[in-house]
Amino acid sequence: MDWIERIKSDPDKTLTILYKDLKNDTIQWIKKEFSLQSEDADEIFQTSIVLLYDNVVSGKLTLLTSHIKTYIFSIIKNKIIQLNRAKNRISSYNATEIMLGVIDEEYQEIAQEDLIKANSSLIKLGEPCKSLLELSYYQQMKLDDITLLLGYKNNDTTKNLKYKCMKRLQKIFFE
Repeated sequence: MDWIERIKSDPDKTLTILYKDLKNDTIQWIKKEFSLQSEDADEIFQTSIVLLYDNVVSGKLTLLTSHIKTYIFSIIKNKIIQLNRAKNRISSYNATEIMLGVIDEEYQEIAQEDLIKANSSLIKLGEPCKSLLELSYYQQMKLDDITLLLGYKNNDTTKNLKYKCMKRLQKIFFE
């Protein structure tokens, strides 16, 4: 199955299929492998799906040489390494995680440019999306707290709005 072409031709349907098919097993794997809480595991999984989409749309991913699940798992491992760095945690990494860290450092300059562009896109995005994404990603607030703070009905509403806001932000970012 050519996931890249499917994402390009019908991203909403394809990402929904991937999300539903992989979510439970992947979150259980993240929790077991990296000892993360359910909410953090869910956040990292969602981010990995968004990054998969970004990589396809931007042309960074043009050919999958492994199963789509393997690709998503590599994104997840990289995100967890970044999370551990951000929280100044000391942990032992295996060789794959160390290599992902080295690759990450090689692209810091590109990442800095993307960060500036992302911040500019976030400003253009406007409210309530700007606040929702800032609370979630910059302040790393938990979903429950964001739902309560912004007065949304429940976590599902917040999650859905966050997903839609990320899609709009991506559209602005890549324009």
